[in-house]
Amino acid sequence: MKTNIKKTKSSISKNMKLSNKQSVPFNIGEIFAVKVSALGFKNLGLAELPNGYTIAIPNVNLGDEVRIQVETIISEKTKYATAKVLNFIKKAKKTTIPRIGEILEITITKTGPKGSGLVQLFENFTLIVPKTSVGDQLKVKVTRIKSNYAFAKTMSDTIDKNPKIQNSFEQHRTVIDGHKLSAQNISNEIIAPTLSVGSKINLILPKSAKSYSNYVIVKLNTNNENFSKKLHVFIKMGLGAQLGDSVRIKIMKTGSNFAVAKILKVAPMGKYQKHLLAKNSVKKMIRTGMHFGEKTIRCHANMRKFVWQRKKGKNQNRPLIKRGRHLINLLKTRRCLTKALKQLAKYAAKGRTFLFVGTKKSAAALIARTAMLTKTSFFVNTRWLGGMLTNWKTILKSIAQVRPILQEKQRIIKKILEKRQKIKTRLMKKVNLLRKRSQKLMTKGKFLIARIKNNKNGFIENSQKLVYKKTQLVKKNENLIQKYTQLKLKNKQFVEQNQQYRNIGNLLIEQKNTLSRQLRKDRAKLLQFTQLFSIGQQLISLKKTSHEKGKQVLAISYAQFTKLLKQNEGLADSALCAVPNPPKQVLNTIINSMTMKYDMSNEQFSLPASNSSKAERAINSVFSAVVSDISQNANTIVLSKLLNKFTRFLPFIQLYIKTLILRIENNQTLLTNVHRNIQTIRTKVDAYETKIRKIGAQLRLIKTKLLTEQKNLLKLKIKLKKLASEQRLLKFLPKLRYLPTPKTLMSETVQILMKKFVDPKMSYPMDQIYDDKLKFTSKKIAAARKQKWQRLEKYFGGLTKMAKMNKKQISSNIAIIIGQQEEMNAVRECQKLGIKMFTLVDTNCNPRLADHVIPANDDSRNSVKFVLGEMLTRIRLAQKLRKKILSRRIRKYSTNK
Repeated sequence: MKTNIKKTKSSISKNMKLSNKQSVPFNIGEIFAVKVSALGFKNLGLAELPNGYTIAIPNVNLGDEVRIQVETIISEKTKYATAKVLNFIKKAKKTTIPRIGEILEITITKTGPKGSGLVQLFENFTLIVPKTSVGDQLKVKVTRIKSNYAFAKTMSDTIDKNPKIQNSFEQHRTVIDGHKLSAQNISNEIIAPTLSVGSKINLILPKSAKSYSNYVIVKLNTNNENFSKKLHVFIKMGLGAQLGDSVRIKIMKTGSNFAVAKILKVAPMGKYQKHLLAKNSVKKMIRTGMHFGEKTIRCHANMRKFVWQRKKGKNQNRPLIKRGRHLINLLKTRRCLTKALKQLAKYAAKGRTFLFVGTKKSAAALIARTAMLTKTSFFVNTRWLGGMLTNWKTILKSIAQVRPILQEKQRIIKKILEKRQKIKTRLMKKVNLLRKRSQKLMTKGKFLIARIKNNKNGFIENSQKLVYKKTQLVKKNENLIQKYTQLKLKNKQFVEQNQQYRNIGNLLIEQKNTLSRQLRKDRAKLLQFTQLFSIGQQLISLKKTSHEKGKQVLAISYAQFTKLLKQNEGLADSALCAVPNPPKQVLNTIINSMTMKYDMSNEQFSLPASNSSKAERAINSVFSAVVSDISQNANTIVLSKLLNKFTRFLPFIQLYIKTLILRIENNQTLLTNVHRNIQTIRTKVDAYETKIRKIGAQLRLIKTKLLTEQKNLLKLKIKLKKLASEQRLLKFLPKLRYLPTPKTLMSETVQILMKKFVDPKMSYPMDQIYDDKLKFTSKKIAAARKQKWQRLEKYFGGLTKMAKMNKKQISSNIAIIIGQQEEMNAVRECQKLGIKMFTLVDTNCNPRLADHVIPANDDSRNSVKFVLGEMLTRIRLAQKLRKKILSRRIRKYSTNK
């Protein structure tokens, strides 16, 4: 049946030129004209460009011609972009076509392509409903609209109306504890009644189900008479089950909105699935080149059954030949391989060891690698020497010679491998960290985009507000800093001035102290000199009175004067009277005052330190009283020459007393002035100190304000940084979507890095081991031994671990031989000892000589790699199972004890 479906072409402006060679033919912000050819999800207009790109345009109708501006390019692979409408060039006429999401009740009238149903809604407008047939009456929801046709999907409640759909639905019913249920896998949701622990369910694991660790999460709708409830069932994967397989599960634990289950049974594969599996495996084999046999001349008669046979034509039942070679039947190879692998796994589970033999260039390195990875295997990959197994005693002697060197090598290799593994784990950790961070950034980016979409202007306004706040705060801070600096300068000036005044005050105080000391000294001198002057005056008055009365006055030396005094001691009434000398202190002052006249030129007026105490004053008064008594009684008055001379110096003493009085007056005035100055300086210092205290208080206040403003600034900076990081994230998001790569790809990249950069640096010179062993021998002997050891290592390097084995243990080995023709000696020896053989046989080999054969190309490296890889995986899995079983047995044994 022909349907009236026409594809509309979008009209593009003449200014815009698109080239298919470019990955993205237009840039963000580019403007051009398009025609809306379809309506999609949420009534978005879709314009399809000739280069394969689809542009989503909001708020438009079908058939509108609009001028648009590109906003985002979603993906280069899916070729989607979004745009906004600038203006309408031409608006389409209003039609009666349905809207997106509209629900219609229809009956299918015609059949369409790929099992779909067609309904003619209006003239030249068709509705296409997939998976329906003619006569179906159902409710549908419109999903997409084009100019002449639209797509719709069936609603879930319409299943009961359509008997054909009901029948197809019945095929997918599940059974829970014997009850039949309708369980349709719609977005990982399964309908089931109320679950309990121990209940069993048959279901198909959804391919789109999410997995967490070793569990798969499936949504399960439980229907009850009163209510329906959604449960998340965590199904533990096991028994080789994969997503898309039909399985039987058992509920182990239940909660309010979740349940935990385990897989009891996996449904066997159907014929179609088996066929697919076989097809895929055969494709893999063909890629590796396993089907190419040897030349037809070399073909062995027993290998004819494994060669492709012609089914039609003249040469029916004859082998298929290409380029002079037989082609191996890969279906038979697959069958033989699966059989051999099962048997290998059984042997590995029993704890048997394996001997890999293959001396071909294509297989040598691969055999060594697989033997090393299986851990319990031995290998021969250079040359099979005659009697390698049958003459084991002689072989052991040569192994014993090379064994210490191999042990040394193994120890070094182990260290290198451990180091390599550490580097690899570190790299993987870093890569995983990057992956997690990128995923976090992706989630943040999604939230950010959603936030911006909700409020586009709010994001910009918020950033502008923050910037404005920042400028204001910066200005405030600048003003406060200026004030602070000004106050600091003022404070500094006041402190300096205060210090200056303090220094002046200190100088004045010192001056005051010196003046006061000088005053005290001058006053003491004045007192002394006044007393001396009074003594001198009395002596003069004595002389005058004695001359007036006619008495004689004699001035004699101090020695004569002392004699005279002794003579007159006994006489009571004597005419001769001696004027006694004053005490020593007074005499000293008299002498000093007399010498002062001569020292005037040097300005040394200072008398010796003498305390004019009350005792001295009493002595002076006593002396003056004695003088007055002498003048009244005696006829001749005798006095010492010193006292006589002293009377001559009275004018000088009088003059000196005057000068002393003047000096005291001057000092007194100076003292008063200094005291006044000190008082003024003290007031100034106090004033400056009050100013400094005020400025200090202001500075502290500004400092607290500055600290608060700085805290606010810091908060703002953090917010601005967040904004800047969000902006950077928005720019980086298109690149970031490629970062969360799968773990397999990550491990591959890490492996490449290890090979390129780490492995070259970790290579160890193995000849150094030989040099260390032979450093104390001569060069000739060392060279001979080295050559011998290298040859022995070459031939017996893979068999050193077999040294501990006896003949019985050797015969219990399993031999895996690649290239039967080259390894005939090995085959004969294995047959002799009764060792089971798994042989990769080409068309020139005899399959009867092996216990298990895998017909394949033994010259191709890829085919050998494929077979050995399959063997390795099976052996390793069997070994792991064996370990688990043994550990369980040990636990049981320990608990029983």
